[in-house]
Amino acid sequence: MNRLSNLFLSPDLTKLGAKEAPTSIAISAHEKQTIACIPLRLAPPIKIRTVRDVLDLFLNHEFSRLLLIVLWLVICGFIETFMAQLSDMRYHAGPAISKHPLTDLLHDAFPLVANTQIVNYLLTTTIVYTVVGFAFTSPDWTTRYMILRRWAFIMGFLYVFRGITLLVTTLPSSLIDECRPPEIELTGTVAQRFGFITEVIGGTALTCTDNIFSGHTSLMFSCCMIWRVHSRLHRVFSWILYLVATAGILMILFTRFHYTIDVVLALYITYTAWDTYLRYVQEASMRYMFGFTRESTFDLFNTQLHTGDATRTYQYLNWQPHPLGKKWIMWVIMYVDGLDIRLRALRVFDENGVWQSQKPATMAEKKLQVQSIV
Repeated sequence: MNRLSNLFLSPDLTKLGAKEAPTSIAISAHEKQTIACIPLRLAPPIKIRTVRDVLDLFLNHEFSRLLLIVLWLVICGFIETFMAQLSDMRYHAGPAISKHPLTDLLHDAFPLVANTQIVNYLLTTTIVYTVVGFAFTSPDWTTRYMILRRWAFIMGFLYVFRGITLLVTTLPSSLIDECRPPEIELTGTVAQRFGFITEVIGGTALTCTDNIFSGHTSLMFSCCMIWRVHSRLHRVFSWILYLVATAGILMILFTRFHYTIDVVLALYITYTAWDTYLRYVQEASMRYMFGFTRESTFDLFNTQLHTGDATRTYQYLNWQPHPLGKKWIMWVIMYVDGLDIRLRALRVFDENGVWQSQKPATMAEKKLQVQSIV
């Protein structure tokens, strides 16, 4: 068994603290606590031994939080689709001169591939590879639910943001000259429009202005981000995913499924969304674990530099008297990520969700806290 694990798992996992199930250090993970008037076990069991353990996989706050985020994803998908339909209606009412594809550098450079379904095949491969990979290699169910919530929340945000960009700037179809939107978009009832969403998601229906920015690229690149951040396997398994996703993104351009600008913006916006989300998780962890009351890097300077000029040294190196970031965004991401649940399981928050270090720690206490983990 160890030989098999060594064949697939990265040798650095022990050093990174990711070889064993991280939930095993949470002394209260099995306790039942009430959150939002719902009494449930905090986390799912690490190992499944009994029928009760199977039920506890779903009767816990980590899973219930996942259901809420899935609902968020569905709602965001509907919002994005309706915005795309409004964009098509606006496009249809415009002058004929605006209905021809725009000149695109990479479209001119790359050969045309007529079969657009290749893009959907590669997208499906990327998703299935990611789902199967993390279903089998995640150390416990808490991390599985966590990864799913992160993906669903960020994709929901990207859907809404994409809907806004589709609506405010209308680009003609990169695939079809003088494209005419599907009749359902122009004359369909509300119910028919809802039903049309499944055809759009399934790739069996093509709209005209579904351009800025590329949803297919965002989805495939989000899978790449999942592997980059969360994978416990040897890097070769991540590179397989990267190659499939790269092939999918290139095929988007080869088939003229999107303009190049749609792909470039999707890559940048998706990376920024993931980076921002994960940095807020790290910031919240630092604040609540070590009692930092301001931005954690600022407080870390104050605890580690043994001079009276710690704050001025920080500003000399960074010069950010008012660093970016909002507490309410941190709190939203904490909730989505389930960080408040995990802090309860570690007893940093009590059973009422109250932080046990509400009284700010002194600088000496903070110094001891930081030194204890160095």
